[in-house]
Amino acid sequence: MRLADYAQRLSDLARTVNRWLALAAKIDGQRREKVALYAEEVAATLARAAGSLTVLEGDPHDLPALLAATRELGRISGYLETIVATLEVDLDGRKRAGVKRRLEHLKPFDLEAAIREFGAFRHARRLASAEGYFRALADTLRA
Repeated sequence: MRLADYAQRLSDLARTVNRWLALAAKIDGQRREKVALYAEEVAATLARAAGSLTVLEGDPHDLPALLAATRELGRISGYLETIVATLEVDLDGRKRAGVKRRLEHLKPFDLEAAIREFGAFRHARRLASAEGYFRALADTLRA
């Protein structure tokens, strides 16, 4: 999978979760806060990954930045699975299946090849866009 596809799928998933905010009214305060915390973690993780990609734009051979970006992007699926598990009780079968399908598409990819193919800065911008959706989700859950 290309990094561009990965970033797009993250954005799509964040948009989907944001559309479910009508469910937020039904969720108790403790679960709302849990989802908000994990959404913030996803956003912070995306920000760190984007920062590493920006470093890689300047020096594509910076191994620590490559490892940091890879590590950060690897964390995201776990955070998203926790968000979905928290909301699972309130999701109907169709929505639950759709999210699980989207999570399955967030497979590991060759970050090094993705950077060689398109450069890192373009991907950093896409990750920043996805970060914005997750920050908005956290803010909305706390409003």
